[in-house]
Amino acid sequence: MTIVDERPQRTDRPSPAQGRKVLGLLLVVLGCWATLLISTPAQSGDPVLRTTSPGNSETVKSPDDVELTFDRPVPAGLATVRIINPPGEQVVFRRPVNPPDRPDTISVPMPKTRFGGTYTVAWTLPSQHLEPLSGAFTFDVFQPTSSAGAPEIETRRDPFIAAFHTTARFAAVAAMAVLIGAAFFVAALWPAGAVLPTVRRVVTGAWIGVVVSTLAVLVSFGPYAAWVPLGDAFDPQLLWGTLRSDTGAGLLSRLLLLLPITLGLVELMAAPPAERQRERALRGGAVLGCGAALAATWSLARPHSELTPLSLAVDVVLLMSAAVPVTGLGMLWLLLGGKDRSAPHTYVPRWSRATGACAGSLALVALYHLWHSTDSTVPTSHTWLLIGLLALIGLLAGTIAVLRLQLHRRPAEPPQSKADRRRSPELTRYRNLAAGGAGLAALLLIATALLVVTRPPHTAHAQRIEPTPSSLRRQLPPFRLPFDTGKPGGSGAVDLVLLPGADGPDRVHLDTRVSVRGGPGDVAVTAELRRPGRAPIPVRLTEAGPGYSRGTATVPGHGDWELALTLRAPDGSRQTVTQPLDVR
Repeated sequence: MTIVDERPQRTDRPSPAQGRKVLGLLLVVLGCWATLLISTPAQSGDPVLRTTSPGNSETVKSPDDVELTFDRPVPAGLATVRIINPPGEQVVFRRPVNPPDRPDTISVPMPKTRFGGTYTVAWTLPSQHLEPLSGAFTFDVFQPTSSAGAPEIETRRDPFIAAFHTTARFAAVAAMAVLIGAAFFVAALWPAGAVLPTVRRVVTGAWIGVVVSTLAVLVSFGPYAAWVPLGDAFDPQLLWGTLRSDTGAGLLSRLLLLLPITLGLVELMAAPPAERQRERALRGGAVLGCGAALAATWSLARPHSELTPLSLAVDVVLLMSAAVPVTGLGMLWLLLGGKDRSAPHTYVPRWSRATGACAGSLALVALYHLWHSTDSTVPTSHTWLLIGLLALIGLLAGTIAVLRLQLHRRPAEPPQSKADRRRSPELTRYRNLAAGGAGLAALLLIATALLVVTRPPHTAHAQRIEPTPSSLRRQLPPFRLPFDTGKPGGSGAVDLVLLPGADGPDRVHLDTRVSVRGGPGDVAVTAELRRPGRAPIPVRLTEAGPGYSRGTATVPGHGDWELALTLRAPDGSRQTVTQPLDVR
């Protein structure tokens, strides 16, 4: 009789249940990134005033509103408009609004009681750097009179609002780091810790911290960006203006992103502990994928000049690489005082490997910033911050090495009674090391946050970020040039905006904006620079919107020039208007 043993079934093949788990994790990550991409609008840039109603130095009868139209959408709630009447009194005390279906325009109503004479209008808006963009112009009601001068608009921030907003921003960064680190801790390093009340409190507290701090940033950004005093900080229009700004959109994206992240956290905390390394790696990868989307909102919700994919990736790596060591050391300090005997020997080796990888990433990011941060050989404050970050990374790596060495030399067996656990010299030594490492990690997190907040003008992101040009910070009013093609309905006006910039020792770069107001409609505009004794230089204009064109040209020398605009109506009639230029 022959006995045939049944061949054992292979257990390393992925089962349908495992496939469903992988698909579920992938869907959570895709859901996070889809939410981020859908809810984050494109960057708008710094606005340029292109036309006003009434126009600069224009004589009108009695306007009901004063409107300022920019070259892109602007959050009216963050703008400030002041109007001084001919007797020298301020007549507008409310924040501007965006007229219906005109997000690029801000409007304020004129008072019911109006005087004949010259009115002066001053305005200000925050730039991408939260610097004030401002300007002023005048218009005349019935007849011109002497101007009372442009009103001053306060652009100094209230100290309490500035401190509250800055604290809320750093609290949001810390809460995101703890949430990402705690979730990674549960998913990839010690899954059994998910059932412990301490771990659950950390995850829940970090989630609440992200929500509360983000709401605090959202509420305080309007008063902070609009330079309003504390007494006016609760104006609802400030919050509405925040929601329509780039920073507000980034903060809203973070709050929306917490919806799929919350679903993933609930599933992670309720799932059975992952026993196999492959399952832990899958869960850890899903946490990192979702955490990267959450970390990206740090850059998207921060005032900046221009966010590139490289700068976004560097910021994400920076925050996530600091999140794992910070939360991990804090968790270790808490768990070493618990009842679980396997905490030091199960968690520490896995955590030390992950922390080593994070320390390497932080070192690369710091060296990357250090290499590109400045062209000068004289150390700056930013350079010293980078050097301090590298020193903290070295101390953190040393703490990890000492902790692992202590574990290998003396395996700790925590006693069962609470009093014995407190008296255990081994656990006391481990907890002291973990507490010291947690302090270093907290300093590391603060340094990483400061590293991005204090990014120098010579940045590391493959481009040179310049401060806001003076022509944008203090914008001149548009030149209003009337025209008449000689045919019925052929009269109107052109608002001309010129933004000069240096283009070499004897050359000026001229950014030209042309807005056609009135006229027969569909008026074609061509432009050229003229100077006696020189051939005309064409200015190539491209249509940027209805009745709005823009273009650039290079003026090859200083002196007196003339910009000629030729307007052609659909019926073939045309007229040329000119604007003298003094190029210096």
